[in-house]
Amino acid sequence: MIAVYFWPTGNGKKVTIMREECGLPCEVIPVDINKGDPFTPEFEAIRPNNKMPAIIHRDAPGGPITMFESGAILQYLGEKTGKFLPGDTAGKYRSCSGCTGRWGGLGPMAGQAHHFRRYAPQRIDPEKLEYPMSRFRTEVTRLYKVMDKQLARNEYLAGEYSIADMAHT
Repeated sequence: MIAVYFWPTGNGKKVTIMREECGLPCEVIPVDINKGDPFTPEFEAIRPNNKMPAIIHRDAPGGPITMFESGAILQYLGEKTGKFLPGDTAGKYRSCSGCTGRWGGLGPMAGQAHHFRRYAPQRIDPEKLEYPMSRFRTEVTRLYKVMDKQLARNEYLAGEYSIADMAHT
């Protein structure tokens, strides 16, 4: 049985989508971020940086596996089930490339753009925000254009429906 430590954050939802798409029975353990649950010693032992999501595959061959980071979890579940992560080398790495583009590029850049647009103006002189707001907005726009080009050539980011698409939800 896999225990999914979950709260409906963006990354938590990715893992839930994958779990549902694969038809995996799981125990869902809510971790209420509004009540500080991620900062309990029990959760921190599973997920050292206190973020969602995390899983424990309790009956994994060789013993329990604890895992965090939505990308690693998506890849693990794809390999475990044989679904949404192509078995051929080229397809697998096309899918993984789509995922790492999300986690290393679009996700962080969009997060920074959102922060500087929404929260920073309450704390910093708006004139000092012109550069970071422009920088992150421009980079997010560029990354969306890259994704649009890929989707203009293929119905899905990696050519077929895969963890790359789930990563971008």
